[in-house]
Amino acid sequence: MNATLNELLGHALQPGTTFSIVEGGGRWVETFIHPTEKHELFGKGSLYRRTTGFQGELAFDVGITNDNPPNVLIIGVESFRYEDSHYLVGEKDPSNLFKGTNITITPNFDKWAKRGVALRNIWSSSPTSRSLESLLFAQIPYDSTVKTGITGGRKNTKLSGLPQLFKQKGYETFFTTGCPTRFENWDVFLPAHGYETVWDSQDMMKMAERDYSINHSDWHAGAKRGLKWGVHDDINLQLLGDLLVNKTSEQSRRVANGEPKKPMFATHYTISSHAPFEERPTWYANAEKPDFSFLYKGEKQAGMIKNYLEMRYFADMELGKFMDRMEKVGVLNDTIVVIVGDHGQAPEAEITNTHEESVTRVAGAIIAEGRLGNATGMVIEDAVEQYDILNTLADITGLPEGGFVQNGVGRSLKRKVPFGERVVFSNDPSRKMSIVRGHQRLRYDQVTASMMLHDTEADYAMTRDLFPGLTAEKQVEWENWRDYGRRVTAYYTKRWDENCLLSVSCTGN
Repeated sequence: MNATLNELLGHALQPGTTFSIVEGGGRWVETFIHPTEKHELFGKGSLYRRTTGFQGELAFDVGITNDNPPNVLIIGVESFRYEDSHYLVGEKDPSNLFKGTNITITPNFDKWAKRGVALRNIWSSSPTSRSLESLLFAQIPYDSTVKTGITGGRKNTKLSGLPQLFKQKGYETFFTTGCPTRFENWDVFLPAHGYETVWDSQDMMKMAERDYSINHSDWHAGAKRGLKWGVHDDINLQLLGDLLVNKTSEQSRRVANGEPKKPMFATHYTISSHAPFEERPTWYANAEKPDFSFLYKGEKQAGMIKNYLEMRYFADMELGKFMDRMEKVGVLNDTIVVIVGDHGQAPEAEITNTHEESVTRVAGAIIAEGRLGNATGMVIEDAVEQYDILNTLADITGLPEGGFVQNGVGRSLKRKVPFGERVVFSNDPSRKMSIVRGHQRLRYDQVTASMMLHDTEADYAMTRDLFPGLTAEKQVEWENWRDYGRRVTAYYTKRWDENCLLSVSCTGN
């Protein structure tokens, strides 16, 4: 846990949110369902609903035909923060994150983001398990400093998200990662909630020893192809690539024989850029690396920052090799790829979570090679969250017949919306709750009246509180959104606790 004792005690001593505040009456939940989503609520006071379609002017379109549905791949990149990509930060760099240079830490991500739709203002929670709740199931993650919604595996909890959507559409579902799935009981959670095939570090070690002739002793000595957290990205992304190549070949054979294509939906989580960023393959440790000293020289945490930047560069290099390979063999033209940080990171801080924007603002992009037309190179400036990916992919690939059941709070990024009108909720339970609207971020607590407002572009380090300078009317507006943020966060926590996420009401256990 990256939390100080005072932070933990502060959260523990705050009174809980009452049932009446969480559930209330009427159709308050409509506040959290975007107008671009057509839906049918199953009852009052619940986000449980059937999504029947999407509406509104397009921000971008993706060329897809019903008789040849694309494969879909989500890559969750470990600790990948917004500020590492110069393309996302932009040439103006108002917070001087790149110290006046034109260097980027992630040249490969930048290259592919320019060929897709870049998400430069996308937010997350922390740690990684919470990204499963938001990225896969479009939820505001479980609010606790000691556990996540999926702790224990939640085998009997009913959920509906991306794996269920694509299974309903006839896709095969895969979850692959270079890390052990025993962490937080992912090995129970993932197969119980929509993934037909799950590969973790143990599976990848066996396959790599078989297919690449890697000696077992080389995982943690000699070539050091592994790390404490699993199998390095050069290996796990190569194995992911093999899977995609083989599945694409199978699909081509089926189509040639007049059979259904049976596309695949895969989710892959990388691992090499995990803290403390020290372990690396021997070949990379000995390789020449870019000079990033301008970003860490003179800093208190210089060693940690240097290690982070080098491993971020390594992870980006391997991501680039994977994407280039998929393009070369023709897989990319048949695959929609979403790349997003699982959460951010703050190696500059002695207590990492104290640099809140570094920890929760991540990098993101949607790549649909050959399908975007004039939208290629688009940058979405407005605030979005990981939980928007569900509706976005549902809108891009199409809903199954009869619609899709869900209980999320995301919107389809494929639809155009006015900048700065919609808010997103991005909480770090060990620090603060937050709301992002346009380029402003409000940080607040579960119960106390404390609030601070910052400019996410010009004040990345959060040194100037804008809230006291607002008009009374604007302050009340933010206070109302804070109350909604508390309410919807408590809503999800209660419904995880009582296993009633896909129910109109909770019976109470």
